[in-house]
Amino acid sequence: MAAESPRLAVIGAGIAGLTAARLWQDRGLSVRLFDKGRNIGGRCATRRRDELAFDHGAPAIAATDGDFRWAMRRWMMGAALQRWLGSMQGFPEGLRLFTGTPDMNAIPVRLGAGLDIAQRVEVARIEREPDGGWHLQDADGTALGRFDAVLLTCPPAQAQRLLQPGLNAGWVEPGWFDRPVQMRAVWTVMAAFESRVASAHDAMALDGEPLEFALRNSSKPERTGGPESWVLHAAPDITEQFLDHPKEAVVDDFLAALAYHLDTSLPRVIFARAHRWLYARAEATDTPNPDGTATTEPSLFDPETGLGLAGDWLSPPASPFLGVQSAWLSGRHMGQRLRAWARSR
Repeated sequence: MAAESPRLAVIGAGIAGLTAARLWQDRGLSVRLFDKGRNIGGRCATRRRDELAFDHGAPAIAATDGDFRWAMRRWMMGAALQRWLGSMQGFPEGLRLFTGTPDMNAIPVRLGAGLDIAQRVEVARIEREPDGGWHLQDADGTALGRFDAVLLTCPPAQAQRLLQPGLNAGWVEPGWFDRPVQMRAVWTVMAAFESRVASAHDAMALDGEPLEFALRNSSKPERTGGPESWVLHAAPDITEQFLDHPKEAVVDDFLAALAYHLDTSLPRVIFARAHRWLYARAEATDTPNPDGTATTEPSLFDPETGLGLAGDWLSPPASPFLGVQSAWLSGRHMGQRLRAWARSR
């Protein structure tokens, strides 16, 4: 009788987790993803409120890798991605930005089509079984299933907490979390206005005091017809100085900063909210490689235990606009390793 195919659990349904899971399932193998959020995609996210929509996570996508460009072409052919042709100020010359359509969440929705995804489920425990398999539980102790392999694509601090028993017992490699990278926090403000903001540019890279990027969200492809909407991103340094600042004060400070930069008053605000991303950006803490990454190992996997790590933090991007690329490359690398592991069993 043929051996039963190995079953994979993926913790985190961001770009890395979805990409790895897709490669696994496309080989006819069983996979289930767990994500504690309301929507899949991680920072490839869109916040909606009535007729408003804001891409409040990854602001846009750029590419330097040929394979990722090919993936982007497939997304474009599937109507999930278009080039953003807005007027840019302060960005590197030749930078080509793309956005999901009709919003950034369209990309993870496309990647996740047909996958078994448990949303609003937080994995709290990963327990090793005598036969080498893995048993997952939520915070209430509810069993989430038995799996032959577990891939963690959540931020490193969360992954390390889940794997701490393994680190203590010696069946998780200590060096897995000793990486030349730090996760940075970012405040984001979403604002909609009664009329058009007096700016000649749709995307501005600023000095980070406090704003690093100011983006006219309503200028992106397939966003026309709704109210004038902007997404404002703080720099990590200023965010971490004011990590516990009241959200209402963050909104006021960001709108004042936008008005100061444009040297004009803003139209009447019809909606404004602040969102704090605690793990918004992976940044290298040492000299990056020529391709802008801090390490050439975009995923980690132990074939003896069936445990793996993937995510943009393993190969930190040189630019916030390359974060989706870095996550996709990590997920693809892990998916290929997992498929090779499954064949060898």
